[in-house]
Amino acid sequence: MFSVSKNSRPGVCHGGRVAMLAFALSATAGGNAVAAPSNTAPLDLPHLITMARTGNKDLQAACYAIDTARAKLLGAGLRANPRLDISTRSDFLFGNDGEYSATIGISQSFPITGRLLRQKDMARVDIALAEAEVQETERRLANEIAVAVGRVIVIDRQIQSRDALIGIEQKLLKMTQSRFKAAEVSELDVNTVQLDLQRIVQERALLQSQQQALIVSLNTLLGRPASSALNLDVSIPEAGALPGLDQLQRKAVESRPDLHSALLSSDRAEAEMALAKASRWEDWTVGLELSQDKQVITGAPSQGVNRAIGVTVSIPLPVFNKGQGLIAEAQASTDQARAHIVALRQSIFGDVAGAYGEAIRLAAALSQYGQHLQPISARSVRLAQQGYSQGLIPVFDVVQAQRQQSELTATYLTTLDQYLQTLARLHLAVGDDIPAATTHEGFSTCNR
Repeated sequence: MFSVSKNSRPGVCHGGRVAMLAFALSATAGGNAVAAPSNTAPLDLPHLITMARTGNKDLQAACYAIDTARAKLLGAGLRANPRLDISTRSDFLFGNDGEYSATIGISQSFPITGRLLRQKDMARVDIALAEAEVQETERRLANEIAVAVGRVIVIDRQIQSRDALIGIEQKLLKMTQSRFKAAEVSELDVNTVQLDLQRIVQERALLQSQQQALIVSLNTLLGRPASSALNLDVSIPEAGALPGLDQLQRKAVESRPDLHSALLSSDRAEAEMALAKASRWEDWTVGLELSQDKQVITGAPSQGVNRAIGVTVSIPLPVFNKGQGLIAEAQASTDQARAHIVALRQSIFGDVAGAYGEAIRLAAALSQYGQHLQPISARSVRLAQQGYSQGLIPVFDVVQAQRQQSELTATYLTTLDQYLQTLARLHLAVGDDIPAATTHEGFSTCNR
C-alpha cells in the first residue's frame, strides 16, 4: 500500500544551509508523478497537490459556488416583465340589455436610477468572491497535504532509525549469546539485550501503523480510495536560506486569497451601498390601454360602440420609505469590511513573523545536531561496543549508550517534525502558489 523513494541522506541542515525549504515554500522538488502505484515515479508535493486539486471531493463541491454566482449574474440587471391586463364587464346576468365594456392594456416598469447596473455590479463581485473562496479552500487543502507529507517524511526516518538500531541490537545479541555460552557473561546480559531489541521492534510496528494511517488520510485528501497504493518521494530537497521576513510579508499581502476575499467583500459592500441608494426611487410604470364599451339607455335609441385609448404613468414617491434602513445596513457592512481588512493584514504579518522566527530557530537546532551531537553520539556507541567486545565494560553500559543515541535521534526527529510543520505553516501564512495542472481562468479544479 505504501512505498517511498529516498534520494538523499537523512541529514537535514549542514554548513548553514536550510534544507526542506523547497518542500514547503518553493515546492520545486524534482520527480515525475504519473500515477500512484509503487512501480511508477515517486510523487512529490507539487504533484500531490495537483492530484488533490482535481480529485478532492470537498474542493469540487466548493466549486459549485462559482456556478451559483454565475447563474445569479444571468438574472441580475434584467428588466421586469411587461404586464398584460384584461378586464370585461357585462349585464347578461341582470337586465341583459347588451350593455358591456372590455379593456385590454399592457404596462412596463422602467428603472430610472441605474438600479439594474448596480445589481450587475454586485453579481460580478459575488463571482469574484466565490472564486477567491475556492482559492482559499485550495490553499488550506495544500497545507493539509504538506503537513501530512511532512509527517510521512519524519516517520519514514524514524523507521529507518529503528531499523538501524535493530541491526545493532541483533549483532549485540549474537555477541552476548556467544559470550554467555563461553561463560563470560551472565544470562541477565542476554535478557537485557533481548528485551531492548523487542522494545525497538514494538516501536517500529507502532510507527508503521501511524504511517499507514497517514497514507489513508492522504488518499482521502487526494480523492482516492483509502486503500490505494501511494508511492511518495520522501527525500528532503536542499535549498538556500529563507527569504527575508519583509519579503515574505509583502508576498503574503499580495498572495493571500483570504485577504483578496476581504477586499472583495469591501467592494461588495460599496456596491450594495450604491444599489441601496439607487433603490430609493422605485421603478416608474407606463401603461397603454385600449377600451371598448356599449351603453344601453332605456327609452333612447340604440347606442353605438365606444372605443378609447389611454396612457397611464405610475410614479412612486419616496415620502416615507427612502431606503434609510438599507443604506444604513450597507454603510455598516462597508465599515465592517474595512475593519476586517485592517485586522487581517495585522494577523497576516503576525502569522508570517511567528512561523518565520520559529523556522529559523528550529533550523539552527537541526544544524547543531548534524554537525556536533550526531557524531559524538555515534562515536560513544562505537566505543561502548568495542569496550564490551573486549570485556572492559558491562552490557548495561552498551545498552545505555545505544538508548542515549536513540533518544537523541528521537529528539532530532521531533525537531525535524516541528520544522516541517512550521514550514508548512509558513507556506500557509505566505500563501505561495504551488505548481499544479494547467488551469482555466485560474481554477483548474472547477472545470467540470
